[in-house]
Amino acid sequence: MSGIEAAGLGLGAVSLTFQVFSGCIKGYQLLSDAKGMPAECQYLRVRLKTEQYRLLDWAHVARLTERDEELLISNASKGMLLQVLDQQEQLLLRFGSIDERCKKLRPPLLSEITNPKEVGLLEQPPAYTSRVSTIVSSGGQSADSAFETRFPQSESLLRKSLAWVESRRKYPAQLKWAAWEKAKVEDLLVKLTAFNDVMKELLTGLQLQQLAVKQTRTEFQIVQLHSKVDQLIELFQSTAVLSGMNNRASAGRLHAFLQLNIMNEPADSVPQNTGLQNLATLAQVKAMNSAIDSGTLNDDTTTDLEVGKSRDEIVSVELQRKDIQLLDEAKDGSLDARVEAIYQDPATKKKQQVWIEWKPYDPRPFDNGLDNGPDEHILRRIKALAALLKWNGHTDRFRAPHCLGYFLDKDDDNNGDDRCRFGLVFEKPKEAFPQTKPRSLLELLKDQTLKMPSLTARIALARATAQCIERLHAVDWLHKGLRSHTILFFAGSSDEIDFSKPYVSGFDYSRPVQNDDMTERPPENPAHDLYRHSRVHGLISRDMGGSGYKKSYDIYSLGIILLEIVHWKPIDEILGIEDLKKVRPNITRDVRKRLLGEEDFLWYVKANVGNTMEGVVKACLQGPEAFDIEDGADEKDELVGEKLQREFYDKVVMRLESMIV
Repeated sequence: MSGIEAAGLGLGAVSLTFQVFSGCIKGYQLLSDAKGMPAECQYLRVRLKTEQYRLLDWAHVARLTERDEELLISNASKGMLLQVLDQQEQLLLRFGSIDERCKKLRPPLLSEITNPKEVGLLEQPPAYTSRVSTIVSSGGQSADSAFETRFPQSESLLRKSLAWVESRRKYPAQLKWAAWEKAKVEDLLVKLTAFNDVMKELLTGLQLQQLAVKQTRTEFQIVQLHSKVDQLIELFQSTAVLSGMNNRASAGRLHAFLQLNIMNEPADSVPQNTGLQNLATLAQVKAMNSAIDSGTLNDDTTTDLEVGKSRDEIVSVELQRKDIQLLDEAKDGSLDARVEAIYQDPATKKKQQVWIEWKPYDPRPFDNGLDNGPDEHILRRIKALAALLKWNGHTDRFRAPHCLGYFLDKDDDNNGDDRCRFGLVFEKPKEAFPQTKPRSLLELLKDQTLKMPSLTARIALARATAQCIERLHAVDWLHKGLRSHTILFFAGSSDEIDFSKPYVSGFDYSRPVQNDDMTERPPENPAHDLYRHSRVHGLISRDMGGSGYKKSYDIYSLGIILLEIVHWKPIDEILGIEDLKKVRPNITRDVRKRLLGEEDFLWYVKANVGNTMEGVVKACLQGPEAFDIEDGADEKDELVGEKLQREFYDKVVMRLESMIV
């Protein structure tokens, strides 16, 4: 009896396709939950789980449910789908010591656990630790015990499939690895990946776009739930399982698959074209950011993450003041103003035009012969910040400019008025002319000679800015200084601004979310406080209702920027503030209350841009409540962070992406 025939027994009202699909999901679950996998091979289990979620994402887009009539693929493709799922189920269950009729087979590698205390022939691995010895699993638990929590638990189709199949068929409660052959597991993963790849050919062009979006958001959730460097290294390594295999892509893979029967083919002959590069990059970036910020980065970590640079190359970010030639200075002495400069590389003598962003520091008092330079803690923070911006600036994924490093700008002979500041040196984007100065959104809002951009351009800007924040938060990177002054544009050859391609700068107080460092609270500044949630204003302490910085505070700042984009005015003008220098703290702390109150700020958004934009702005300003998260919840918690990531996409990013003018 074939797997399809066996699945058809007791069909009832549940479609045959859903039954076979549920068997696949159960097979993935059994293998990924199997106890006793060697610690050094945990990344293979991560890959098994990743492939399970790839299959679930496909099923969501294709509308695979218990009823065949809801399946959104052509009738001609439904038979092919059933064959693909049937062969995948057979492969999974055969590997798990179960045949297609769900009977136990001889135990080649896996066997059933019959005693809850049974360990198996392989020793149960301890909490997996890579060569980053300072990172350990919480509570000293085994790697197996908390594995499921590293993947989205909100997946309804996963629960529904498992519930159905467990109510209809007899499966082992859990398997254990009785023996271990890495090559066989890799062979299994190659074939499972091929099954998931060829299924995409059953979808339409629009569905493929929807699948790409769905998989991206699933990857964001998975990365959110992998919080430790060791876990992120496993996640990164899991995407490279097939790197030594034949990854050629071929036309008509589905038909070739049906003819060759992938299940019985050698792994190195199976066509592969998987799309896990995005997940690999996210895991790599988050792991590097965490290691850099915590000071635990070493050469073993960079090797594990295939960075291609040593630890010293990444953290060597101090530049010499003598290599920096300032071309201008802020006329009003404001540290907010960006200045143009020429940087000469001391090694190559090559010069390039750059721009500088200042970060002031309070000098240490002269004591015990020490100079009045920056505090050691502040110096470590600026080094970590520069390294983060240097590392992440190589990709457009986060729309962050590439930082070349920092320098200390200290003038002790300035008539008793010492200048104590760090300068962060940024490279111009490749698409910009070297002499092109960055223009901030705030400058454009204030420029009376410019016309208001079209509604299409403003929606594109709102969408792009929200996507930037989504990506930053996906790798647990907080901005902490988001405002219209930090949204930058570079004119291209036509001297016109592309509002769909902003850069996010001004990471003055930025840090990864897991770092609860509160020693660098931002100073009181009314122009900045208008964008800050009232709980994190400069002079508010924990005892006065302040708290550690959260993702929801970045989202609040985004709401202010979206309001500015709609009005095409700075927030102080929207609020009717005439002189920012005279604004008292109680005025800036009441901004959120005013915007969400009975005044017409949100009504203006609805009347001029529509209900969707009004809902987006309101959600950002409301914060956790709008995202179904309890106020005061610990956003550093992986499950809370995963939910916020998912809800932020649903209620902000997706709605902005759906707006068409």
